[in-house]
Amino acid sequence: MLGPRKAVGLKSVLLYVLGQLNLNEQEPPYLPQLNKYLRCYRCLLETKELGCLLGSDICLAPHGSSCMTLFIKNNSGSDIMVSDCRPKEQMSDCSYTRTSPVLGFWIFSRCCFRNFCNNPQNRELYIS
Repeated sequence: MLGPRKAVGLKSVLLYVLGQLNLNEQEPPYLPQLNKYLRCYRCLLETKELGCLLGSDICLAPHGSSCMTLFIKNNSGSDIMVSDCRPKEQMSDCSYTRTSPVLGFWIFSRCCFRNFCNNPQNRELYIS
């Protein structure tokens, strides 16, 4: 158990450290090695109504790669989305539209190049 002096000292140090952190920064100051990677939202099955059905994750893409969202639409207007990292070797897939092998569906993909630009909150800003 800490004595009163040690508790006050620990509290002061903790307040000082917390005061030095800028919590509004997007890039965490304690992870400089991640700056060379693009961080993307990953979800393998998502709908607008239900969100990510299989659980979301983060993927890291090396410099020059992108974040991608694949949209699968049908004539009734429902959307299914798949979000992931896209390596620079496959950037030709970044902006295409094609019909699906399943009648009435079509597929299009969009890429973006900022951290988490393909997550549901940022998707409208960066992917249009």
